[in-house]
Amino acid sequence: MNIKAKIIYQSIVGISVIMLISGWSLGYSDDAQVVARASITIAKVEAGDFAIKVEGYGSLQSVNKRLLTATSNAMVDEIKLKAGAVVTADTVILVLKNPELTTQLRQALAELQNAKNNKRQINLQQQREMLNNESSLSELESESEIAMLQVEAERILAKNGIVSGIVAKKNELKAKQLQKRVVLEKSKIAKLIVMQEESLAIQDDLISQAQEEFDVTKQMVEQLSVKAGINGVIQRLSLNLGQSVSAGAELALIGSLSPLVAEIKVPQLQAYMVSAGMKAMINTINGSLAGHVVRVDPVVVDGAVQVDIELSESNDSVKPMQLVDATVFAQVQENVNYIKTPTGVNENTTVKLFKLSEDNRAMQVEVKFGKTSGQIIQVLSGLKAGDKVISSRLDLPKEVTQIKLSS
Repeated sequence: MNIKAKIIYQSIVGISVIMLISGWSLGYSDDAQVVARASITIAKVEAGDFAIKVEGYGSLQSVNKRLLTATSNAMVDEIKLKAGAVVTADTVILVLKNPELTTQLRQALAELQNAKNNKRQINLQQQREMLNNESSLSELESESEIAMLQVEAERILAKNGIVSGIVAKKNELKAKQLQKRVVLEKSKIAKLIVMQEESLAIQDDLISQAQEEFDVTKQMVEQLSVKAGINGVIQRLSLNLGQSVSAGAELALIGSLSPLVAEIKVPQLQAYMVSAGMKAMINTINGSLAGHVVRVDPVVVDGAVQVDIELSESNDSVKPMQLVDATVFAQVQENVNYIKTPTGVNENTTVKLFKLSEDNRAMQVEVKFGKTSGQIIQVLSGLKAGDKVISSRLDLPKEVTQIKLSS
């Protein structure tokens, strides 16, 4: 075999070996790493404004509430409305029964009437007494005037010797005594008027006291017909017919229909990002309502923190105690890459995902993630906008770094 033929032969053998090895490798790869496309979920990297959202759940509560309590010991006689009913301030929601209180009301009314009758009787007695004293005064004034006329007449007669001077002096003394009696009688009447006024004032005090007792008892009887007190909805009423209640016991809780506040539970690990004034969205079965954070509870309960969100708009379709979801917009960042959070990925972690290429293959890449916002998460490095990755969990050996997708 000449040299030229030998070279050609060696080249053919080398090319055959290379082709054999490459074919074996590709065949092995395609056979071992094939994954059905229908069994995976694909997510695409997006770019734009990234709002860090804190999500939670809770219920709507009334800002204005009224707790109705029993003012006396009583028994539930009638339940007119139950929890959930919409009421006005004058709506009677239940009726209580207290026979003793009804008896006390009749007694209080009788005492009030007696006090008023006593005043009328005293007033009549005073008028009678005043008439007698005025009559006596009038008689004394008449006698005094007659006596003074007689003194004037006898003074002239005494000068002429017709009447004895002693008799004239005696009659003059009598006239002065009558004048003094008139003055004393007038003083007596003036003092009597003051005494009568004081007596009537005392009687007025007794009437006022009886009236107050009657009003209080009447109010307690009227309160046996329990009214809502405010416009709203009955949030709690857990009484039964015939049930006995004591004074001060809870009867019902009434909450206003507006304004409302959403009491939302958010995870403790995300609560630090929420503060008063942040905008929020309340999601109900009837749509979404805008709101803003008004309070963040400093206490952690069962791994959650309560956030109060006041609704910025009213809606007749929502009511207190209604279950809702809420989203608080904590921060907004511009020009951020993000993706729907892959299965098993947490915020601020670095994981390996399979990035898809155009030839139905996927190669493993290392991706660094930032904060989550609802169902999406920041992509800090490893991927760019438009890239597609397998976001579902793959049950593959750790050494597998590339796969092929089958239709």
